[in-house]
Amino acid sequence: MAAIVSDKAKVGASLLCSGAILGTAVSVANYFSPDSGIAGTPGAILVIVSTLILLVFGLIMRSDVRGFGFRVFIAGSALFNILGTAFAGHLLNSETLAVLMMVSLAGWLIHLFEQRRVRA
Repeated sequence: MAAIVSDKAKVGASLLCSGAILGTAVSVANYFSPDSGIAGTPGAILVIVSTLILLVFGLIMRSDVRGFGFRVFIAGSALFNILGTAFAGHLLNSETLAVLMMVSLAGWLIHLFEQRRVRA
């Protein structure tokens, strides 16, 4: 008989969302801080937008979306977003952002291997 997993098993997507929220906060702080060296730059704005998009991807991954193709598209897009934002954080000398994207990557990997709820 197949096991049924509760909604509490969405740890990976929650970790991804946490990394995205904290990444947004760090990006906004870097954008407005004159000491950051990237204050007011278009790259900082791009990172703010990409972390907000990653948050949306994480929230979609937490929901019960039925379409397999859509789930694959969201998971793949989230992976490319995480890697691109981590690279941008590295180029913008924001190691904190790069580390938070590695936290999001860990959440993505956990989400990938979590047990899914069986629908009868």
